[in-house]
Amino acid sequence: MKALWTIAIAFLLAGCGSVISRSVIEQADRKITLAMVQEDPERYAGRIVIWGGIIVDSENLESTTEIEVIQTRLTWGDRPSEDDSLGRFIIEAPGFLDTFIYKKDRLITVAGRIKGTRIKKIGKMDYRYPVLEPLEMRLFEPPSEVDYRSLPPWWYSPYPYGPYYPYGPYYPYPWPYYPYGPYYPYPPH
Repeated sequence: MKALWTIAIAFLLAGCGSVISRSVIEQADRKITLAMVQEDPERYAGRIVIWGGIIVDSENLESTTEIEVIQTRLTWGDRPSEDDSLGRFIIEAPGFLDTFIYKKDRLITVAGRIKGTRIKKIGKMDYRYPVLEPLEMRLFEPPSEVDYRSLPPWWYSPYPYGPYYPYGPYYPYPWPYYPYGPYYPYPPH
């Protein structure tokens, strides 16, 4: 019985994988945080990390595309959440990436090699950005807002005469409203 449970759990976990390939995940060091790279960039240069977050800005330069990201925690499957900011980093991708696709407020997960840090301004303050050279990137749409429509009242029924009208037991109205019905003194239409 124990072996059966082990096999069942293995099948479940196999179907729920990361958005990053297994070969890159095996090379990545998940213990390296953004704050650690900001404090000692030379120590972590060349190491591979998997970070994710929300795109703040993207810009095409002469030979690279820079994507500024607010880092957030990664959830199951290495998808970024939208909870809190852990800092900011820059993805420096070689070549051209369309900034319409890599636009503000999209969620991104990147597996990349640490190149060092760069100081840029946020407002009037200097901020040390860790810079990643991407190995793999995955984009996600931000979660859509849920359309909360008002629910009908608790007593509303789509069958004011009962689902079996005119042959059912609810004629002319269900029990608590007989003989006047839920729309008394106004007709239903």
